Amino acid sequence: MSSSVLGSGKYGYVRECKDVSGIMYAIKTIDKSRAARLDHIKREVELLRVVDHPNIMKMIDSFEDEHYMHIVTEMYTGGDLFDLVANSTTDYGCLREGQAMMITKSLLKSVQYLHSKDIVHRDIKPENLLLSPTKKGAIIKLIDFGLSRRHGVNDGNMTNPVGTPYYMSPEILRGSYDRSCDLWAVGVVCYILLSGYPPFNGYNVNEILASTLNGNVIFEKEVWCNLSKLSCDFVSKMLYKDKSKRITSANEALKHQWINE
Repeated sequence: MSSSVLGSGKYGYVRECKDVSGIMYAIKTIDKSRAARLDHIKREVELLRVVDHPNIMKMIDSFEDEHYMHIVTEMYTGGDLFDLVANSTTDYGCLREGQAMMITKSLLKSVQYLHSKDIVHRDIKPENLLLSPTKKGAIIKLIDFGLSRRHGVNDGNMTNPVGTPYYMSPEILRGSYDRSCDLWAVGVVCYILLSGYPPFNGYNVNEILASTLNGNVIFEKEVWCNLSKLSCDFVSKMLYKDKSKRITSANEALKHQWINE
């Protein structure tokens, strides 16, 4: 077996590997001595073992030794959504509206599946969405279940404020939230796919979080005049400040007219 390093992070690195039959895989190697919570790593593996969806990263195997945890997954070669957005953004918007809709729809289906399994992801963002080329075009794969956990509809609210600032819902910031936090993140991702920038922004983390809590989404004319009213309506309903008026389930989001055009 040969391998090369694809990237590295705080707790380890990812290698590209080829088995004896020539199939390429990715191996995420985590240094257990550097990991803050080993139970989170083991929980990630347990969750990946039970998920099976075309828009979610597929785990092939996992194993550990005294010093490292290794997670073997399918290999995706299309890059991530963050890079696609960065390379597609202009002063007048980002992805084609149809492309943004199809990506959002695929992401919603992955969230719908996870929630049906009582799994909440809690870190949906473009960096955690890889592109997998196919004959019909690239499809997205939701990855990185390091912050995921089980959470049933009748369980008490979660309180641990985890995630990435741009994508954290107001309820996460207030310290009491449920699985609908994933829908908020999908709304933020969709806004970015259409415009090329986040709906809640700032010069530092505190300003970003304050903007999220303030909750007033702005639709600049230079960008949104080029997009349909339905796309604006969808994003608005995903990101309402008032949760009682917001789309809070994948099932409801998938029924929106923009998604079904």
